[in-house]
Amino acid sequence: MNKTQKRIVDKYITFVLENDRKPISIHQFVEGLKIKEGTFYTYFSSFEQLEEEIWNFIFEETVKKIESQDVYTSYTVNEKLLAFYYTWIEELKDYRSFAIHTIHDEKIYELYPASFDLFKEHFENYVSKLIEEGLATQEIAERPFITSKYKSLLWIQPVSIIKFWVKDESKNFENTDALIEKTVHFSFDLMASNGFDSFFDLAKFHIQH
Repeated sequence: MNKTQKRIVDKYITFVLENDRKPISIHQFVEGLKIKEGTFYTYFSSFEQLEEEIWNFIFEETVKKIESQDVYTSYTVNEKLLAFYYTWIEELKDYRSFAIHTIHDEKIYELYPASFDLFKEHFENYVSKLIEEGLATQEIAERPFITSKYKSLLWIQPVSIIKFWVKDESKNFENTDALIEKTVHFSFDLMASNGFDSFFDLAKFHIQH
């Protein structure tokens, strides 16, 4: 994201948080930024697409950060997914107020905010590679008719994690860290072997919190 894109995004987030709504029009919005309308359209086709880019940008920055670490390649698939979520939450801290707004603004009939669509697409591409790696290392079991659904099942994780995180008031979001660990271990137990122990552990955590 270049400086102009970042300026547009930052101004948009500030406007939404201060007014609890999107700007009335792109024309009005860019006037406040003192840029031409065409400049906005160079980067974004609409406010909706801009919001999609925000969530995808956070995802891409997370992946870039974890993959830049030399130790990442030595991780198991389980550890790679854990590293993703822990780093993702760290990246999200700079956008917490916007995340709270986005989750609160979610329509009652939606499984996740519409602005997550691009993030979902790229997240599923990312976990598809992890699944392939897990199948090769036998961390993940090959199951006819089910293996192809793993990536869709894993998409439930970031949605449930962020919805928990925006309500988490524990010190340093310790409860969110615990949720991430239990959620990832549970999913790998299900994909690899018997998952009942992890299921009850995760269910107990949700009941307690």
